This record gives sequence, C-alpha cells and structure tokens, in this order.
Amino acid sequence: MRYSKGSSASGYLAVSRPRASCLWQLALVHTGKVVAGWWAFRRLPILAVMIGINHYGIGNGNVNTKRTTGNHSTREKILDVAADLFVENGYPSTPLSLIASKLEFTKAALYYHFKNKADILTGILDPLLDAIDAILRETPVHFPDAEKRWEFVLAYSELLLSNARAVSVLAIGGNQAWMPEDILKRIEGHRVRTTELAMLPGMSDEDQVKAILLVDMLHREIVFEKGRGVVNGMTAERRREIVYGFIRESLES
Repeated sequence: MRYSKGSSASGYLAVSRPRASCLWQLALVHTGKVVAGWWAFRRLPILAVMIGINHYGIGNGNVNTKRTTGNHSTREKILDVAADLFVENGYPSTPLSLIASKLEFTKAALYYHFKNKADILTGILDPLLDAIDAILRETPVHFPDAEKRWEFVLAYSELLLSNARAVSVLAIGGNQAWMPEDILKRIEGHRVRTTELAMLPGMSDEDQVKAILLVDMLHREIVFEKGRGVVNGMTAERRREIVYGFIRESLES
C-alpha cells in the first residue's frame, strides 16, 4: 500500500473565500516527525493553498517525502510494512514474525529497532497524535467566532490528511476498540477537545448537538472511509469538497 497525502481540505477555502490576514503564526518543529503548532492558512499564497498546504512542507507527518539513510530509513520501512499488515490482517492478528518475514528480517533484527509490536504501533501513530497535541495546546479555551473556528477545522483536517499512514491504521475495523488503553485515552482526549472547540460561546443546545455531529462527520470523512455511501463516478476529491462545504455552511448557519 502506498500512503498518499490525500486531497487537500484547503481547496474549498481557496475557491470559496478571498485571502485575508491571519492573527496567528505557524510554528513547525521537525525532529524526525512533524509537530505543528498554530497555523496561518490565509497567509499562504492562494495557489499554494489550492494545491495543498503540504507544498510548503507543513504537515508531512508520516508521509516519507525525503530520502533517508541508515537506521532511520530502516525504521520507516518497518513502519510502512507493519502498517500495511495491520490494515490487511488487523493489529491483533499480525504477529511480529509476520512483519519480520515480510521484511526478510530476523526477529532479532526487528527487535533492534522496536521492543515489541505495541512499540511499532506507537511509532506509526505518535507523529500524528503528537502533532494534534501540539495544535490543541495552542488553541484558546473557545474560539471567539465562526471564522476562527473554521480555520481550526481546516488546519486539523490538513493534519489528518497529511498523516495517511497513521490514519489508515486508526481506521482498522471501523473503530479503535482494539487499541492499547494508553493510545485510546489520547484519542478520546483529542475527540473531546476538538468537540469543545466546535462550540461557540452562547450556543443553544440544538446548535451544540449540531456541532458535535459535524465534528463526528469530519472524523468519519477522513478516517473511516470504508463502507460509507458513495455516488457513482464521483471522485474522492469531489466528495470531500462537498462534505467540507456542507460542514462549513452548517457551522455558520
């Protein structure tokens, strides 16, 4: 399986709204994995936004776009192969021996890079989960208006879309009940916080429920692609454009 960056969420922004200044800046730290802080979608040239923010090297996450050598290259190869096998067979049904066999490694060689299967899973998911942690640490308790909330939705979406390897593993089985408890707690924390950020001060109960449903729709659109309804002949990019348009209109109504 090849891990593509996916279609850009920012295409909808580019075709539907003019460029404007942004109050926040983007912090990008690269230590073998991408950790994104605050963002500045509107400060990017519109053409770059239309072709995807990854053109600027933001949100590469698990997508390996640079040639690597030595231990780092081997580690990435292990993570790619393991992710393929987890998606194909399920995490519980993929023993280390199968991963080693697929790589033509001995188990001892595999243990040199990872101490166990859970360590491999952590290596796949941590770049995405760490990046989400970083973005959420920079957010206010609540956004002051719908505009800032929408910018967050786009930034969060780009983060998910640019971490295709991790997202493919998150989607295994259509749920995450099989995951180790520590990872599940992190994911649940992210879900709770992103739902809180969808709420604006003074929202009615009805609008809060709608916001919760829209956040769930966003997660399912990006993460849980299998089994969802499709329109014959429609590309994934066109579907995502429609979904993002619907989410934005609903959030602003």
